[in-house]
Amino acid sequence: MDDDLLVRQARSGNDRAFAVLVRTHQRSLYCTAYSILGSSWDASDAVQDAFLQAYAKLDTLRDPARFKPWLLRILVRSCYGTIGTRRRVVPMAEVPEADRGRESSAEAHAFVGTEAQLDLLRAIRGLEEDHRTVIALRYFHDLKVDDIAAVLDVPAGTVKSRINRALARLSADLGRRASLEVQQ
Repeated sequence: MDDDLLVRQARSGNDRAFAVLVRTHQRSLYCTAYSILGSSWDASDAVQDAFLQAYAKLDTLRDPARFKPWLLRILVRSCYGTIGTRRRVVPMAEVPEADRGRESSAEAHAFVGTEAQLDLLRAIRGLEEDHRTVIALRYFHDLKVDDIAAVLDVPAGTVKSRINRALARLSADLGRRASLEVQQ
């Protein structure tokens, strides 16, 4: 089922249709939020907040076929809100581990991949937030430049330059790591 039909059903009161939208987009939204925020807890909160806002404002979506970019825009704003909140929060000591008998939110969304993929995720976390965002939207969601511009409410040229700068930084960072590994 496509998003357009599911959105129309959810608007008419079908909560199961919205639940399908959540299941469809939850993982990719989490990956995007995690790449922007660098914290599994914050990413889970941002995704949940985005879905809550989307559910509450579903009737304001003009074109149901544009649900994904609309939802991504809500998510990005939620992530930026979290970043703004972080700047005002004084960090505490390490949070105690979750009970071993229960799966934590971080474990539920744990990334399992190759060492190169983990290096790439670490390098993405090292980017500035604007650059992390465009990389996540372009390569995790396969959005076109114009769609990213609409999600972020910036000109397409700004998106292109952010992508180019981010890719150059990633290339430099990953190239430096590779050369360090070879020299060791």
